Amino acid sequence: MKVINFLLILLTIVSCSTPKEIVKKNNLSPRINCLGKGKYTIVMDAGLGNWSLFYKPLANKLAKKYKVCLIDRAGYAMNTVTTQPRDANTIAQEMDKVLIEKGITNNIILVGHSLGGLHVRMYQSLYPEKVKAIILLDAASPNQFESLPKEFEELKNNQVKSLDKVIKLAQKDYLKYSKSKIPTFGLPKELLDDYYEITTQPEYYFTMQKETEWFKKSLKQVGELGDLGNLPLLVIGSKNSMNESLLPGKIKNYPFEKHNKIWLKLQEKLSELSSNSTFIISEKDHYLNVTDIQLVYNSMIQFFKKNQL
Repeated sequence: MKVINFLLILLTIVSCSTPKEIVKKNNLSPRINCLGKGKYTIVMDAGLGNWSLFYKPLANKLAKKYKVCLIDRAGYAMNTVTTQPRDANTIAQEMDKVLIEKGITNNIILVGHSLGGLHVRMYQSLYPEKVKAIILLDAASPNQFESLPKEFEELKNNQVKSLDKVIKLAQKDYLKYSKSKIPTFGLPKELLDDYYEITTQPEYYFTMQKETEWFKKSLKQVGELGDLGNLPLLVIGSKNSMNESLLPGKIKNYPFEKHNKIWLKLQEKLSELSSNSTFIISEKDHYLNVTDIQLVYNSMIQFFKKNQL
């Protein structure tokens, strides 16, 4: 009975609390953190709703041999958000600005997971002289909505509205009391405290929502780019990319098998962007930069050796 009374009091306090204001800035820059040393710089951009934390275990392994720079796009892991458009072109330019500030202007190896794949492809298109190779990890494909089951696009469209509700809950600190309901995507236990510190904040969901709103624009922008010529390209695609826990919403009888077969074909198609490409298949899910680190690491090292990077 005492426990129940305590919870009721707690809920009353939280429900009466003033919603946290989301501070917006027009000139908010991405954050960059670099590890290790080397002739080449591996620049890593994460997927939608992800930030550098999702690359941390992989980056620590790579930093023993290479210089690695992790990007936190504007708004992620920050206490402010940006008012700038969240399309691939804008984000690529923001990435270049912080890289220049770090003195990184050439010998860049780009790594993009999921949505980050669109950003790194756009970056290469804008600054081709700076980029020596691209690595795509289960990356977004410009024509994915035309190819995947129609239900998937419907779920993605509904995600923007559902994030409105989550933002309001986060503004009133509700999420701090329901961490168990926040998906962790295979992150190791030692990173969960840092993960929850960010994913219980409204700025995180606001940023995610804006990137979701601009997602189709980014797909269109990258779909209009040319191929990569003979630029070294590594594509690692997941054979089991989507499952019930990763689906952006709830729907009965979603055709996961069909989705995953189409997705893998889209990944293989991405490898055709360059005449100098390597295509690797992962048995893990979409978050293979977390769930299949050893395969990703080994594939990258072999790719570097093959291309003398």
